[in-house]
Amino acid sequence: MDKRLEEHIPILGRVYINLINLTSKIYDIYEQENEITRQKETPHLGLVSQAFKGISHSRYDYLILQCVISELVENNFKGTTSAQGSIKINKKEYFGNEIIKCWILLSNFGHCKNTIGDEKSILLKIIQNKSFEKNILKSIKDEQLKVWAKEVITEFDYVNFHHIISLWRIYKVLSRKKSLLNEIILVYKILLLDNEHTKDIANSGQVEQLKLIYRNIRDLSIISLDTQNSSLPISIDILSTILSFDFYENRYQETKTNELFNPIISLLCDKLYLNPKTQTFQRSYEVSAIENMSNNLNDVISKAIITGLSNPKKNNLKHFLRIQLHQDFLEKSKFKDAVRNILTIKKGVENVEASMDYNPYSKIRILDFYIDTYKFANNSLPKFLSNIGHLLEKQFKGTLEHLLDQKSNLLVGVKNGVKESEIDEASKEKIYRSLSKELSYESWDIIESQNIPTFKEILWSVLTYHIKSEYYFDIDHHISKKHKHFGVRINNNEEQIDSLKENIDIAIDENIDIDRKHELKQLKQSISREFKGTTIVCISRIIIYDYSKSPNNRKVTDIDSLVLKFNENEMILEFHESKNTKKPFNDAKKDINEKLIRVLNPNSKGYRVREVKNYGAKIVIKHKT
Repeated sequence: MDKRLEEHIPILGRVYINLINLTSKIYDIYEQENEITRQKETPHLGLVSQAFKGISHSRYDYLILQCVISELVENNFKGTTSAQGSIKINKKEYFGNEIIKCWILLSNFGHCKNTIGDEKSILLKIIQNKSFEKNILKSIKDEQLKVWAKEVITEFDYVNFHHIISLWRIYKVLSRKKSLLNEIILVYKILLLDNEHTKDIANSGQVEQLKLIYRNIRDLSIISLDTQNSSLPISIDILSTILSFDFYENRYQETKTNELFNPIISLLCDKLYLNPKTQTFQRSYEVSAIENMSNNLNDVISKAIITGLSNPKKNNLKHFLRIQLHQDFLEKSKFKDAVRNILTIKKGVENVEASMDYNPYSKIRILDFYIDTYKFANNSLPKFLSNIGHLLEKQFKGTLEHLLDQKSNLLVGVKNGVKESEIDEASKEKIYRSLSKELSYESWDIIESQNIPTFKEILWSVLTYHIKSEYYFDIDHHISKKHKHFGVRINNNEEQIDSLKENIDIAIDENIDIDRKHELKQLKQSISREFKGTTIVCISRIIIYDYSKSPNNRKVTDIDSLVLKFNENEMILEFHESKNTKKPFNDAKKDINEKLIRVLNPNSKGYRVREVKNYGAKIVIKHKT
């Protein structure tokens, strides 16, 4: 029987929704399974609501908002390119609006108690446990959907994994209602599969039109709720955006509404969904959830849906480091394999974790590293940093492979041209050598601009690890275009890279301030001795602030330059203080003792103040494995 729902959602107030035919039957399943209450008690953003306490809207709010927007679109755009119309699926006719609402209900049916927290945890377990994968695929009877589900697992597509859970629930709930089950599966199928796989049961053009409208409704709902309930300085007007749907959708001009939505969703990804605070809760939850899982897949999924797999409030991890790289500058691998690879940083190190995620709009992969808040020890730091460094070095290969892919047609053209030319072997060899040399220069330029800067994040994280949390720090104004504010030297068996000496020499030559020249010369002397491992330097002066003070008193002290050296056996952090005076060591030591020492936290225990002859002094913090 058809239904008319009266609901209240914070963003719109009182709203009415019509559910007819199949949508009404799916809503009956919701009532039978107590799904309405469950979704009202499920935070739409799962663990994000733990990281950011003000974000508490429910998954049911999200579902109802989607249905309301679907009706508004239906009422406003009949007879236009944004019309929902009607569609025949396996020769049975449905209203387009009815199908979109079916997709909304079915999609939300698969989300667990802590949404991505539970769903990603189960998927991580599945890629570790072949029997889990076998059993969840076995639960999906439709062969095409089984292939699709296998691909979701293989690609570690956790964003779409909730559809697999929804299918698992549908097959379970409707096991004795074959007719309704088959009808719902057909409707769901045309959403999940590419149109070429469903062209025998529905018109591909009509399906694509409905998918486009569905995606626009989903994106607008996400943006409306998640921007309103977060602290982000953006918002969107629902009604004006709906009225603009037909304006932005232009097939001839190839413009789409998602061109309006995608930048905002990308921002939400960066600042909310993939925020370091969110990711820390997420990884802590995953570790605990996987530890708590039984060996029975059905029990695991049932628990994830009803209560969640772990305590979402519990977080034993502290975020240590974030690395962001475009997918073109990463080692080539499937996302599932990349997730496994990043966990190799745990090798030989206790009480550390890592995770990888991805912003599909900016094509940026995000590598996060964590330490156990209560158990991590300083003597683990050298090996931890060394493992992270080796992981980043491996990404150089991905940059080289991407460059070769870009140049492949050029290389083939040159090879064919040389082959067809009537020139001697010595001339051919000369051409190949010259081309190889140019590619080598270009590849280094790309690595230097894209991969090397990731190492400076390690330096910043190590500094944060040793400074009291109440202090804020940043580099002084860096205005030079001739040298960078940081430099890296990698000196190990696999890589030999040095951007230190050149940048420091340029900084010394360029600087007209005599005292600053003196400080940079001290830095140059400090890195002159060979170190087997990785050396990262901040060439710019670092200013330390205490924002609890009045504006005129916020500057606490500064660090003239900072040096980090590490290999798997030791880590050395040097805070440099230079004085261009008659007694540089005494004057520098006095400044260090009065100002710099008090910003250090207990992780700096065992530090030493050492003389840098003729220049000043430095704090040296050492941790050994």
